[in-house]
Amino acid sequence: MSETIDMRKTAILLLICWVLPAHGQTLTPISLEEATAKAFENNPTLREAEWEVKSSRWGMVRAVSDALPKVTFTSSLTRTDDETVGRQNIMRDVILQEYGQYIDPDEFPPFAYKDMYSSHISIDQPIYNGGVEITALRIAGKRKRVINLTLETQKRALILNVQTAYFTLCRAYRAYQLQERSLAVTKGYLERFGRQKELGMISEVDLLRWEAQESSDQAALIEARNNLKLAELSLEQVMGEFQNQSYYPVDLTQYQADDYDYSSSLPQLEELWEEMQNSSPDLEIMDKSVKLEKENVWIASSNFQPKLNFNYTYSWEADNDWELDGFKTWTAGINLSMPLFSSFGNVARFQEAKINVKKAQEQAIDYETGLYIRLTASYNGLRAAGERLKAGRTMLRQSEEVLSRQGKQYELGMITTLELLDARTVTERAELASINALFDALIARAQLERLAGSF
Repeated sequence: MSETIDMRKTAILLLICWVLPAHGQTLTPISLEEATAKAFENNPTLREAEWEVKSSRWGMVRAVSDALPKVTFTSSLTRTDDETVGRQNIMRDVILQEYGQYIDPDEFPPFAYKDMYSSHISIDQPIYNGGVEITALRIAGKRKRVINLTLETQKRALILNVQTAYFTLCRAYRAYQLQERSLAVTKGYLERFGRQKELGMISEVDLLRWEAQESSDQAALIEARNNLKLAELSLEQVMGEFQNQSYYPVDLTQYQADDYDYSSSLPQLEELWEEMQNSSPDLEIMDKSVKLEKENVWIASSNFQPKLNFNYTYSWEADNDWELDGFKTWTAGINLSMPLFSSFGNVARFQEAKINVKKAQEQAIDYETGLYIRLTASYNGLRAAGERLKAGRTMLRQSEEVLSRQGKQYELGMITTLELLDARTVTERAELASINALFDALIARAQLERLAGSF
């Protein structure tokens, strides 16, 4: 049996050498602030949202420009065949033959040229088009606000992802330290009891129990190291860096020393919800989405209204050169158009826009309900995590005291090896539970802050 355990220990040690990095491998220190800064620098989704914000500013400019006058200069060249030019100028030739002594040819240019150049400047000023211009300006303003709010929600989500990944790294690093220390303690006990076994002070069964505990600790250490590596990779993914480094969370000591009461120091849930209704970007996005659908109703209703526009055109005489010379003319006019019948297309668009408003309102109600449920779940999750943390710390203190007493009693021969092992196991489980409860509480708090903001 002893040979079997020795072979198992050898296999586990070889696996450790393969899985774990070399002893003394350089650890890269990183804080939560540094991880967040790297994520903000490298995250492509955030960069895309920032470009969208810049685009929305030009959308406002475009909406304003739709209500301003449009000035257009147009110049064209038209080539006509000789026969057509001749026919169009026959009348001019007849008039000049009969009344040429009374007419200056320069004041009576040809009606057509083979190469005819024409130029004019046109100014168009919209006056009223069913309120389309004003509505477009309101839509651009609301769309800009939605885009800015979306950027804010993406920033909050990114901060939450970084915090979750960083706290997971802290948890995995602390658990690895615990398993590493546990294995070292077990090896110390095993060496000590090995000498006692040689002196006949303990039985072989007692020694085998510690050898089995060593194998168990080695397996737990391997699992803890694998979890630590996965946590490091997850943090690199959130930061947008894939350098396959080993990290040391420099904020770990601060979190371990933090005695913040995560359960009883919270404000009331209804207070958070009331504050959230006034300041949550998620709810404001839904509110603006409903208002945008209402603006589409205004756009659809403009098809039923008259349209009034002003036009001014200044033209140069069409002749056979590019120069802006010859006769100059101008025209000014007001155009009024009134829709009478459009085969019910305008009615269909108007009704569709109204239905979309109803859909958006129902979606906003459903989203608000879901957000309240998420807030409640996060709130209760933080309170539960806080209670588990208090219970875990109490259990850890008690188990450490029990282990200390059991160690002294074992030295006096008052308890068995199995009872000492049980005390150690309970203490390790209590410490691991305390670690998990601490970082569960930190993650739960980060999730609640993502929804309700800082408190």
